[in-house]
Amino acid sequence: MAPRLRRYGTALAALTVVAAAAGLLVGESEVVRSAAWTAFGLAALLASLFAVRLLFRLARRLATKALWRVRHRMTALFFFVGVLPISSAALIAAAGLLVVLGPVTVYVSLTDLLHYTDRLRAAAHPLRLQIANSAPAERRRAASSFAARASADFPGLVVLTEFDGVVESHPRLELPRGIPTDAEASPLASIGGTIYLTAESGSAPAGGRVIVAVPFTPGLLTDLLPGLGVLQVPGGAAPVSLTATPSQQYALDLLVRWPVESLVHNWDTGETEQSIYVLQTRPSAVWERILSRQTQLTRSLLPFMAYTLLGFFAASLLVSILIAAWLARTLTRSVNDLYQGTRHVNRGDFRYRIPIRGTDQVSDLARSFNAMTASLERLVEESKRRQYLEAELEIAREVQSQLFPSGPPGVPGIEVLGVCRPASTVSGDFYDYVRLSGGRLAVCFGDVAGKGISAALVMASLHSILRTEAASLHFEDSASMQRSAARAVSRANSQLFEATSPEKFSTLFFGAYDAATGALAYTNAGHLPPVLLRNGSAQPLDIHGMIVGAFPFADYSAGTVQLRRGDLLVAFTDGLTEPENASGEEYGEERLLAAVRAAASRSPKQLIEHVMDQVTAWSGGAGQSDDMTMMVMRKV
Repeated sequence: MAPRLRRYGTALAALTVVAAAAGLLVGESEVVRSAAWTAFGLAALLASLFAVRLLFRLARRLATKALWRVRHRMTALFFFVGVLPISSAALIAAAGLLVVLGPVTVYVSLTDLLHYTDRLRAAAHPLRLQIANSAPAERRRAASSFAARASADFPGLVVLTEFDGVVESHPRLELPRGIPTDAEASPLASIGGTIYLTAESGSAPAGGRVIVAVPFTPGLLTDLLPGLGVLQVPGGAAPVSLTATPSQQYALDLLVRWPVESLVHNWDTGETEQSIYVLQTRPSAVWERILSRQTQLTRSLLPFMAYTLLGFFAASLLVSILIAAWLARTLTRSVNDLYQGTRHVNRGDFRYRIPIRGTDQVSDLARSFNAMTASLERLVEESKRRQYLEAELEIAREVQSQLFPSGPPGVPGIEVLGVCRPASTVSGDFYDYVRLSGGRLAVCFGDVAGKGISAALVMASLHSILRTEAASLHFEDSASMQRSAARAVSRANSQLFEATSPEKFSTLFFGAYDAATGALAYTNAGHLPPVLLRNGSAQPLDIHGMIVGAFPFADYSAGTVQLRRGDLLVAFTDGLTEPENASGEEYGEERLLAAVRAAASRSPKQLIEHVMDQVTAWSGGAGQSDDMTMMVMRKV
């Protein structure tokens, strides 16, 4: 329950307890009784508010649950926008038609009664003239003769005359008060307990007058108002049906009742009384009465027009319902497809595709969703491949790290250390030093063309070849050392060419060092010349041939350098000289040698770290574009 409802419940419980406690003491005093009734009232009010609030929340929760689906929302929308207004309009139209039928029925009925009254008046007028021009002895005979002749047209006709103060009736009626002077106050007159429809001609006492009256009987009403039921409601008495109600012609031919208030002049008492008649009819009867006065063509045309309009309305309503249902189904089905698609994607099923069902905007949304899932599927596949490659590269990096020397060679009189900082996971640069028998040492240093895994594979192959060649080195003097170094590079070139494609090649520096003599015999195959620092001066070593692996029969020579105590030999790759700063200026060999001189007194490890940090600072901390590899040999 929500906090607000809990507060309502707590307050209601507290008031209930107070009211109950006050109720126990209700007989104590007037103050206690007043407080008890107040507590009861507040508790009832709060209970009502609590119930309304709870019902509102329940209704909102049910509506939210019921309208969760878009299809239900669309159904509710079409109901409130289409079905409800049309139904309301139809009900209003039906109610309006029923309401209109009442006054129309009254109008038609009164019109017929007025016509009948006009006929009576038209018959009374010549009779008054005839009686007025007749001798007193002839007046009675003229009135009786007229009553006998006119009774065929006016059943139950009564003729009342008043000439020279003499009142007569034919046939005879008891008139205790005579003929009222205001006899035309109402066309309905009560004479001797019978209701008559009257019409007067002339006025008394000046010229005399004649009043004709016809009993207001069910037979008269049936003749005047065919197909119309008349119900009389006397004051304080049960209703009396004067005529039969018209029969029902079809299912919607409902009975329509409309009250008519009429004044009845009571000649016996001289008072005017109210009488209520209820007209009962059906739409079919009213329609028949209206059409009965039209031509045959009109009577045939009007039903045809009515049925045509009704058919057009029904057809339009049916088409509208079908189109609305189709649109709702199309939209809700598309939304449901998208919902199912999002559920599949949420489960990681990026292969799921939404069916395309049309060419509208929702279908384009489905196409976009399918394109998105296809892109996600490709991204996931690429991510998996990338992870696989990264795992493979990590394995390659670990393998490659095992190719580099794990520590200094431990040859007396010389310090040797190499460091490689790859630009990516694996490197195409390499260095190695292999301790030989007799205090001798083989060193190699190089840079394979290219980057990444292909360069690393070539580097591993070349590293294996050089290890084999280093293990087979055999020399006794300086000349044999040079020949051995040149021969090792030549064999490495031939084997690398055979093992790789022509575009896979490498630069190579290979040397053999004899600790007993301090001589270093070397062959530089296209690599950047290592630099010998002696007493502050820098001397680059020679280059003795082209790169290895590009040509099968390349010729290589060798040279020898005598290392003295304090000499520092530095070998490096172009990853230390080619980095550029923000202005596009390369670091270069001059700055590299300056950095080496600045840290020459440090240990080999500190010296290499100092130089590489200087290069990184020069490039502004940007990522490496190439491998940085450096090897230092110091004579001690």
